[in-house]
Amino acid sequence: MIEFKDFFPEILEKQNFPGDDKYETFSSLLARVNQWLETETVKLINIETVVLRDRDGERTCFLAEEPFFYQFIRVWYEVKEEMNPDS
Repeated sequence: MIEFKDFFPEILEKQNFPGDDKYETFSSLLARVNQWLETETVKLINIETVVLRDRDGERTCFLAEEPFFYQFIRVWYEVKEEMNPDS
């Protein structure tokens, strides 16, 4: 079975205006992804960087001086279903 997990940058310092919040660096975010991969028993398929326009103003992030876009890492992986000996 193929699944995915999204990793969003954590807010390090909340500001009065959402576009001014301070987020963890992309390299720190990637380190969290690597740590998760080391602890999970999954077969890695792909890792991608996803950039989306924030349409509802809830998830403003740090991308390239543009306060209305956000960037995160999506990990695609395979989970092997356990075989049921009775089936």
